[in-house]
Amino acid sequence: MTTTTNPNWQETIRKAKKHTPNLLSLLRILLVPFFVVLMIRPTELGNIMAAIIFIAASLTDWLDGYLARAFKAESIIGKMMDTIADKVLVTAALVMLTAGADQRIAPWMVVALLSRELIVTGLRSLASLKGMTVSPSNVAKYKTAFQLVAIIFLLINGTYSALGVTIDFNMVGTVLIWIALVLSIGSAVKYFVDLRNLFDE
Repeated sequence: MTTTTNPNWQETIRKAKKHTPNLLSLLRILLVPFFVVLMIRPTELGNIMAAIIFIAASLTDWLDGYLARAFKAESIIGKMMDTIADKVLVTAALVMLTAGADQRIAPWMVVALLSRELIVTGLRSLASLKGMTVSPSNVAKYKTAFQLVAIIFLLINGTYSALGVTIDFNMVGTVLIWIALVLSIGSAVKYFVDLRNLFDE
């Protein structure tokens, strides 16, 4: 006995696989307003909820890339949406962490981190116009990891104890964001060095 699959179902599944990564990127953007609202007038519960939203949104970044490769659904639009969603999420988090009476990051540090993103994005775009593909360096990957973890700690913000261990989330987050800043500057310098030939033309 043999069974056949309805071609319409096959096409529906194929389209669903194709669009799932982009929908996850869109979801990441749609989560930002909820995150921002929680940070306008932060409370202890609001801080934790904002951190949960940020973590969930960050996980969709990994998931959409994984699914795009698994479903062979990688596209220029998908990469663009993924990049935009990442920048919107991180920018919203950094900006909101400077707001309010309990300012958790110095504004100048946010300006430095965001300026680096704009400069590197510009360099990579220029390289792309010249037909060059620039992959993120290991330093840039470490910067991203430290920055994301720092943001999570700074969002939680308070001091909590569990299993006899007390953690000052604000202090840990501050140390991590300083490390992220140093790596951010280092990775930007590396991009300039690697792409220095672009400025000789």
